Amino acid sequence: MSVRQRGDGTVVLGAGLAGLAAAHYGGPGVRVFEALPRLGGKCATDQVRGFAFDQAGHLLHVRTPRVRELIQRLLPGKLRLVTRDARIHLAGREVRYPFQANLFGLPPEIKAEALRDYLEAALAPQKKPRHFADWAQRTFGATMARLFFEPYNRKLWTVLPEELTLDWMRDYVPRPALGRVIRGAFQDVPQGGGYNETFWYPAKGGIDQLAVALAGRGKHITLNASAREIDLRRRTVEISGHGSVPWRRLISTLPLPVLAARCRSLPKGVREAASHLRANSVMVVNLGIRGPRLHSAHWIYFPEDKFSFYRVGFPSNFGRVAPAGCSSLYAEVAVPAGTGWDQRKTIAGRVRRDLRLAGILTARDRVVVEHLQYLPYAYVIYDQAYQSARKHVLEYLERQGVASIGRWGHWEYSAMEDALLAGKTAGQTCK
Repeated sequence: MSVRQRGDGTVVLGAGLAGLAAAHYGGPGVRVFEALPRLGGKCATDQVRGFAFDQAGHLLHVRTPRVRELIQRLLPGKLRLVTRDARIHLAGREVRYPFQANLFGLPPEIKAEALRDYLEAALAPQKKPRHFADWAQRTFGATMARLFFEPYNRKLWTVLPEELTLDWMRDYVPRPALGRVIRGAFQDVPQGGGYNETFWYPAKGGIDQLAVALAGRGKHITLNASAREIDLRRRTVEISGHGSVPWRRLISTLPLPVLAARCRSLPKGVREAASHLRANSVMVVNLGIRGPRLHSAHWIYFPEDKFSFYRVGFPSNFGRVAPAGCSSLYAEVAVPAGTGWDQRKTIAGRVRRDLRLAGILTARDRVVVEHLQYLPYAYVIYDQAYQSARKHVLEYLERQGVASIGRWGHWEYSAMEDALLAGKTAGQTCK
């Protein structure tokens, strides 16, 4: 019997949400291999001296009834629905998020300038924007673009806003109506918007509970098993410690460039396209604090360059993730791809300094735990080469029987809900 004939099952690479959902819906014949010694992928939680530290902010923003039903079935009575309280730290003040609908807290002269430029942009002839920076200025005016949209997205993506296309935006950048923008400039009334107005989070413990529940019982999941080489012609994958594993259908959640690099005899054009796929990395500095919660918000955005981080979150406001009498925070620092971990001590020191500069940490706050995390693939960069390069690689792999799914497998900016839906679709096609 040939190797191809023996590969009569489905193999999943990666036990993150997308991979686990594929196994969940794919039936008992699906085998999952995970390189790490634990489940969850990026939806994992580190337990450190009683603190639960997710890998940056991992919150469930649910839009579809079928995902809501799934998570409630997996974690019955264990989730709480939270209404977002997000802020933006700017000019020494905090204004509500989204920025464009909540200008009230800004100094009067800045607010007046922002409104003037916004109205001018709204009344100007509409032209197709060339890139994200152009879109921000045409949509919200020069002042709002200069104060928030351009500097924040430059920190987040680690590239100039002029390099970014609009393909990533979907519903991630709210566009409030004119009346809401004007109202938010003169009244301190919380005005929502965007995909993350509410979120689900475990009432106690970290977000990894979702991955553990999704894995369920009896699923064939092997940990500490890295995919070293994939032979697309023979339909086998070399798994560390397990030899050559045959497959009929391969579902991969590996970062798309990593998957391409591990495929044997990949055509030159496909390999070249994969080389054009870009992403950044993120360093996460988690702090456990002795004392009550440090802030009432769930997270704060920091667009100004004087702060090293682009966002600071407060998990103790999501659920019970810290020992009694303690609280926690995380600060996210974006760096160019492949850099950051060797600079972790320097970055952590800057984060502590900047937290004091922002007034989040004071001399009275006692840090009892510092836990650093590094995400080598964090945000996919939507540059001019993105669409064609990604399409070329994904379509070739699909023709070979490989479904590359999930945030990094499908090489996209997406949420946990999207990973679950992608896994469900991939798993059901294998039956």
